[in-house]
Amino acid sequence: MKPLPIKTRFQTVRDFILDKLKHPASLIKFVLVSGSAVLLNLLLLYLLVAYCGLGTPLGENIANFISMEIAVVYNFFMSRAFTWQDRRREYGRRLAWQLLKFHVAIGSTLLLRIALFFFLQMAGAHYILNAAIGIALAASINFALYDTLIFRQKEI
Repeated sequence: MKPLPIKTRFQTVRDFILDKLKHPASLIKFVLVSGSAVLLNLLLLYLLVAYCGLGTPLGENIANFISMEIAVVYNFFMSRAFTWQDRRREYGRRLAWQLLKFHVAIGSTLLLRIALFFFLQMAGAHYILNAAIGIALAASINFALYDTLIFRQKEI
């Protein structure tokens, strides 16, 4: 299969964004759920660094990973229950598969965030600002992945 030309890829992304702006309900819900996941992530990161002895550069990276994973699981269940509540419900093995797909989708942006965290840390960025920058970048990618791959439309 031949890959799409760059111009076509940008048009597809542009069309997706414009469609979501015309019908913003899922986008608004995504922002609310993601915003609460961000707050949970940052709060856990702060608590782990400030009160659990993870105030070293290595400790901050460990705390960042732990806080991200907890926020990811929270985000999945809140997205399923609130943001895409009108979508097909999965149970049992299918729910486990959906959670795995969610992790794979978000895993790509988690790796991006971890790498970005390391480089911004080396550049002297404060760990909270550092994490917030990574979260903002990842959120835009994640919305498209969740909407199109993870929480699919109900079959008609």
